[in-house]
Amino acid sequence: MDTLLFRHATDVDAEKVAALHTESWRDAYRTIMPDWYLDGPIAKERVNLWQSRFSTSDPDRQHILLAESGGKLVGFICVLLDEEPQCGAYIDNLHVLPGLRGNGIGRRLFAGAAQWVMSTEPMWPIHLWVFEANIGARRFYDASGGEIIEYKSKEVLKGIEIPSVLYIWKDLRQLLFNLTRRSGGSL
Repeated sequence: MDTLLFRHATDVDAEKVAALHTESWRDAYRTIMPDWYLDGPIAKERVNLWQSRFSTSDPDRQHILLAESGGKLVGFICVLLDEEPQCGAYIDNLHVLPGLRGNGIGRRLFAGAAQWVMSTEPMWPIHLWVFEANIGARRFYDASGGEIIEYKSKEVLKGIEIPSVLYIWKDLRQLLFNLTRRSGGSL
Protein backbone atom coordinates (compact mmCIF):
# COMPACT_ATOMS: atom_id res chain seq x y z
CA MET A 1 0.00 0.00 0.00
CA ASP A 2 1.19 3.52 -0.81
CA THR A 3 1.68 6.11 1.89
CA LEU A 4 -1.50 7.13 3.67
CA LEU A 5 -2.72 10.69 3.39
CA PHE A 6 -5.28 11.96 5.87
CA ARG A 7 -7.44 14.98 5.10
CA HIS A 8 -10.74 16.57 5.96
CA ALA A 9 -13.60 15.71 3.63
CA THR A 10 -15.51 18.30 1.63
CA ASP A 11 -18.76 18.15 -0.31
CA VAL A 12 -16.94 17.01 -3.46
CA ASP A 13 -16.08 13.79 -1.58
CA ALA A 14 -19.72 12.77 -0.99
CA GLU A 15 -19.97 10.17 -3.76
CA LYS A 16 -16.69 8.42 -3.00
CA VAL A 17 -17.49 8.37 0.73
CA ALA A 18 -20.89 6.86 -0.15
CA ALA A 19 -19.23 4.23 -2.38
CA LEU A 20 -16.81 3.14 0.35
CA HIS A 21 -19.62 3.18 2.91
CA THR A 22 -21.69 0.91 0.65
CA GLU A 23 -18.81 -1.49 -0.02
CA SER A 24 -17.98 -1.74 3.66
CA TRP A 25 -21.60 -2.42 4.66
CA ARG A 26 -22.01 -5.05 1.95
CA ASP A 27 -18.97 -6.86 3.32
CA ALA A 28 -19.34 -6.43 7.08
CA TYR A 29 -23.14 -6.68 7.34
CA ARG A 30 -23.84 -9.47 4.82
CA THR A 31 -25.20 -11.82 7.48
CA ILE A 32 -26.57 -9.04 9.70
CA MET A 33 -28.71 -6.95 7.35
CA PRO A 34 -31.10 -8.25 4.66
CA ASP A 35 -29.56 -9.17 1.30
CA TRP A 36 -32.36 -7.36 -0.57
CA TYR A 37 -31.18 -4.13 1.05
CA LEU A 38 -27.43 -4.69 0.66
CA ASP A 39 -27.84 -5.72 -2.97
CA GLY A 40 -30.37 -3.03 -3.78
CA PRO A 41 -31.20 0.39 -2.39
CA ILE A 42 -28.17 0.83 -0.12
CA ALA A 43 -25.98 2.52 -2.76
CA LYS A 44 -28.52 5.23 -3.62
CA GLU A 45 -29.38 5.74 0.05
CA ARG A 46 -25.71 6.22 0.98
CA VAL A 47 -25.24 8.81 -1.81
CA ASN A 48 -28.33 10.70 -0.59
CA LEU A 49 -27.13 10.52 3.01
CA TRP A 50 -23.67 11.91 2.27
CA GLN A 51 -24.87 14.61 -0.11
CA SER A 52 -27.34 15.72 2.55
CA ARG A 53 -24.80 15.54 5.36
CA PHE A 54 -22.30 17.69 3.48
CA SER A 55 -24.90 20.25 2.41
CA THR A 56 -26.95 20.65 5.60
CA SER A 57 -24.72 19.90 8.59
CA ASP A 58 -22.80 22.59 10.43
CA PRO A 59 -19.15 21.94 9.46
CA ASP A 60 -18.01 23.10 12.90
CA ARG A 61 -20.14 20.39 14.53
CA GLN A 62 -19.06 17.43 12.40
CA HIS A 63 -15.69 16.02 11.48
CA ILE A 64 -15.24 13.74 8.48
CA LEU A 65 -11.67 12.53 8.14
CA LEU A 66 -10.57 10.61 5.06
CA ALA A 67 -7.65 8.20 4.59
CA GLU A 68 -6.34 7.95 1.03
CA SER A 69 -3.64 5.85 -0.55
CA GLY A 70 -2.48 6.32 -4.11
CA GLY A 71 -5.27 8.83 -4.67
CA LYS A 72 -7.95 6.29 -3.64
CA LEU A 73 -10.22 6.56 -0.61
CA VAL A 74 -9.39 3.64 1.71
CA GLY A 75 -11.16 4.70 4.91
CA PHE A 76 -13.12 7.41 6.68
CA ILE A 77 -14.58 8.37 10.02
CA CYS A 78 -17.47 10.70 10.74
CA VAL A 79 -17.97 12.39 14.13
CA LEU A 80 -21.17 14.27 14.92
CA LEU A 81 -21.33 16.50 17.97
CA ASP A 82 -25.07 17.16 17.98
CA GLU A 83 -26.44 13.66 17.26
CA GLU A 84 -26.47 12.27 20.84
CA PRO A 85 -24.77 14.98 22.91
CA GLN A 86 -26.03 13.48 26.20
CA CYS A 87 -23.38 10.76 25.60
CA GLY A 88 -20.76 13.08 24.08
CA ALA A 89 -19.38 13.03 20.55
CA TYR A 90 -20.97 10.41 18.32
CA ILE A 91 -18.95 8.28 15.90
CA ASP A 92 -21.52 7.72 13.18
CA ASN A 93 -19.21 5.90 10.81
CA LEU A 94 -15.77 4.30 10.83
CA HIS A 95 -15.11 2.31 7.67
CA VAL A 96 -12.02 0.88 6.00
CA LEU A 97 -11.99 -0.94 2.67
CA PRO A 98 -12.57 -4.64 3.40
CA GLY A 99 -9.21 -5.81 2.01
CA LEU A 100 -7.29 -3.25 4.06
CA ARG A 101 -8.75 -3.81 7.52
CA GLY A 102 -6.21 -4.70 10.17
CA ASN A 103 -3.48 -2.45 8.75
CA GLY A 104 -3.85 0.41 11.26
CA ILE A 105 -6.01 2.67 9.08
CA GLY A 106 -8.97 2.46 11.46
CA ARG A 107 -6.74 3.15 14.47
CA ARG A 108 -5.33 6.26 12.83
CA LEU A 109 -8.76 7.51 11.79
CA PHE A 110 -10.11 6.90 15.31
CA ALA A 111 -7.12 8.73 16.81
CA GLY A 112 -7.71 11.67 14.47
CA ALA A 113 -11.35 11.78 15.55
CA ALA A 114 -10.39 11.66 19.24
CA GLN A 115 -7.91 14.50 18.77
CA TRP A 116 -10.55 16.60 17.02
CA VAL A 117 -13.08 15.99 19.81
CA MET A 118 -10.45 16.86 22.43
CA SER A 119 -9.80 20.19 20.70
CA THR A 120 -13.47 20.98 20.00
CA GLU A 121 -15.27 19.69 23.12
CA PRO A 122 -12.39 18.95 25.53
CA MET A 123 -14.44 17.36 28.31
CA TRP A 124 -16.63 15.16 26.12
CA PRO A 125 -16.43 11.39 25.79
CA ILE A 126 -16.84 9.56 22.47
CA HIS A 127 -19.51 6.94 21.88
CA LEU A 128 -20.86 4.78 19.08
CA TRP A 129 -23.36 2.06 18.33
CA VAL A 130 -22.25 -1.18 16.69
CA PHE A 131 -24.27 -4.23 15.68
CA GLU A 132 -23.88 -6.92 18.33
CA ALA A 133 -23.05 -9.49 15.62
CA ASN A 134 -20.28 -7.33 14.10
CA ILE A 135 -17.55 -9.27 15.90
CA GLY A 136 -14.61 -7.76 14.00
CA ALA A 137 -15.61 -4.20 14.87
CA ARG A 138 -16.37 -5.17 18.46
CA ARG A 139 -12.91 -6.71 18.85
CA PHE A 140 -11.41 -3.43 17.64
CA TYR A 141 -13.52 -1.36 20.05
CA ASP A 142 -12.81 -3.72 22.97
CA ALA A 143 -9.06 -3.56 22.30
CA SER A 144 -9.16 0.23 22.20
CA GLY A 145 -10.68 0.32 25.68
CA GLY A 146 -14.34 0.91 24.84
CA GLU A 147 -16.78 0.33 27.66
CA ILE A 148 -20.14 -1.25 26.84
CA ILE A 149 -22.91 0.73 28.51
CA GLU A 150 -26.05 -0.54 26.78
CA TYR A 151 -27.50 -3.32 24.65
CA LYS A 152 -30.67 -2.71 22.67
CA SER A 153 -32.37 -3.52 19.39
CA LYS A 154 -32.27 -0.54 17.06
CA GLU A 155 -34.49 -0.05 14.04
CA VAL A 156 -32.12 0.21 11.08
CA LEU A 157 -34.69 -0.17 8.32
CA LYS A 158 -38.45 0.26 8.55
CA GLY A 159 -39.67 -2.70 10.58
CA ILE A 160 -36.20 -4.26 10.96
CA GLU A 161 -34.48 -4.11 14.32
CA ILE A 162 -30.97 -5.38 14.91
CA PRO A 163 -29.40 -6.03 18.33
CA SER A 164 -26.81 -3.32 18.93
CA VAL A 165 -24.23 -2.36 21.53
CA LEU A 166 -23.40 1.14 22.80
CA TYR A 167 -19.70 1.74 23.47
CA ILE A 168 -18.25 4.77 25.24
CA TRP A 169 -14.74 6.12 25.77
CA LYS A 170 -14.79 8.56 28.69
CA ASP A 171 -11.05 9.29 28.79
CA LEU A 172 -9.86 10.30 25.34
CA ARG A 173 -6.21 10.49 26.42
CA GLN A 174 -6.45 6.84 27.43
CA LEU A 175 -8.13 6.05 24.12
CA LEU A 176 -5.22 7.67 22.25
CA PHE A 177 -2.77 5.73 24.40
CA ASN A 178 -4.59 2.46 23.65
CA LEU A 179 -4.65 3.18 19.92
CA THR A 180 -0.94 4.08 19.93
CA ARG A 181 0.02 1.04 22.01
CA ARG A 182 -1.71 -1.27 19.53
CA SER A 183 0.32 0.21 16.69
CA GLY A 184 3.73 -0.21 18.30
CA GLY A 185 3.92 3.25 19.84
CA SER A 186 3.11 5.45 16.87
CA LEU A 187 0.15 6.31 14.76
